[in-house]
Amino acid sequence: MSNRSMNADARIKPAKIAKASLSGQIYEELRERIHKGQITFEDRLVDVDIAKDFGVSRMPVREALLQLVHDGMLESTTRGFMLRRYSDEEVEEIFEIRLLLEPAAATIAAKNMTEAALKKMDSALHAGIKAHKAGDFTAFVLANAAFRGAWLAQVPNKQLVAALARYIDHVQVIRLVTLSQPSVRNDVLERLRGIYDAFRTGKPDRLSALFKQHVNSATSAYRTYRSS
Repeated sequence: MSNRSMNADARIKPAKIAKASLSGQIYEELRERIHKGQITFEDRLVDVDIAKDFGVSRMPVREALLQLVHDGMLESTTRGFMLRRYSDEEVEEIFEIRLLLEPAAATIAAKNMTEAALKKMDSALHAGIKAHKAGDFTAFVLANAAFRGAWLAQVPNKQLVAALARYIDHVQVIRLVTLSQPSVRNDVLERLRGIYDAFRTGKPDRLSALFKQHVNSATSAYRTYRSS
């Protein structure tokens, strides 16, 4: 693993950081960069360097980094902060938790689904298809996240949504690796089509089965990546 600090593409423009709630702003920006794959296992995040890049003081940057540690996305080392490496056992346990939570959350979302949410899901699905055909990995990841965000927004239980978001964050880096494979992206799109149709036609039981398949497929893709 290299000793390089956060790469230039992952830096936040100082103008984007509001004066109020600096740590929260920086936290969201760094989390977004992780989700896009712009911060990798090769990157070392040093609070002093990041503060200089952001044009802010060191304290809010450190607060943001420590929050990401608390959320399980980063770990602190003697050389700075780095993406957390979960053990195979931990990843398997996270997928088990998602297998319990996601089908239940989707069933709840189906009961509260709106036309506006369906339109967002449809738009995200088409954006994902377009990105896949163009080989635009970043756009595909963003479309996938937008699809998930649209249906999760229909779950009124905020604690359930927060728990799911946390566990999804924990395996985000692994997801980025598996989604880099065209065959996996194509498989994901097929499942999302089915999920969208089930939401659109109001079939909670079908949704539960589809989400179990969705998580199981993600687990299988991870195991294939792990053994390669």
